[in-house]
Amino acid sequence: MDLIIKLGFLFMGVTAVCAEVRYYVPQVTVKQVLGRLTNNSFALDDPQCIFQQYNTSDVWIVIALDNVVPSLTVQNLGKPSGYNLFQTKKYYHLYQMPANNYTCSDAQPKDKALIPVGTQFNCNNVSFCNGILTNNGPYRVKFVLLNSTALVQETRWSEKFNLLTGKNTTTIDTGPGGRSAGMIVIVVILSVLLTLLLAFLIAALAIGSKDICWCRVLENEFLGVELNYIPRYQTHKFYTTHSKWFTPQQNNTSVYTVFK
Repeated sequence: MDLIIKLGFLFMGVTAVCAEVRYYVPQVTVKQVLGRLTNNSFALDDPQCIFQQYNTSDVWIVIALDNVVPSLTVQNLGKPSGYNLFQTKKYYHLYQMPANNYTCSDAQPKDKALIPVGTQFNCNNVSFCNGILTNNGPYRVKFVLLNSTALVQETRWSEKFNLLTGKNTTTIDTGPGGRSAGMIVIVVILSVLLTLLLAFLIAALAIGSKDICWCRVLENEFLGVELNYIPRYQTHKFYTTHSKWFTPQQNNTSVYTVFK
């Protein structure tokens, strides 16, 4: 009886683990990290604690365009297809990795808990290359476990998602119509403030020039007053006679009397 109970618990545990794999939904990470979603790549959250019982299997990621997902069969998923056939098949397999390499811990660093897709630029002679994605999407991804012969287990497909779209610089409207109302208001306010500042500067310069001219007038008036106070000198002649026989000489002596 005890053996039957133990086997029952074991079966329930295995079933629960298998159910985790079947119902796991991959997703583009929501962590705020560089390269989370670009115009040619994205990053997935690393699955946690769902592959540990498949030690003899390899985990692959299947990247597919949304419109081809309904037509993919177990045979398609169970036979790895390379990146070089993506343009034709619209899906490919990536990252062959032993199942036991997927750790069972949420305490990993951010860069270790993410799976980057579409980061390799040179894919010459590389069958299962992690090449950049040239199609904008939408894409869907899933994890599959494969052994040497067939598909062992698979997760659900992710929700569809699109890559970011770059905008051609020639199509950007740089005219007033392409600007928001708020931006136009800000530009108008700044223009008015700049005009007022310029007017204040001109007024300040004008007042300063007037003060300089007024100071010069005062200076000239002050000099005129000073000139009026310069002493005037007047000359006159007188003769000094020491005796009656003194005859005035032609040369006379000039004496200056100062009148103030």
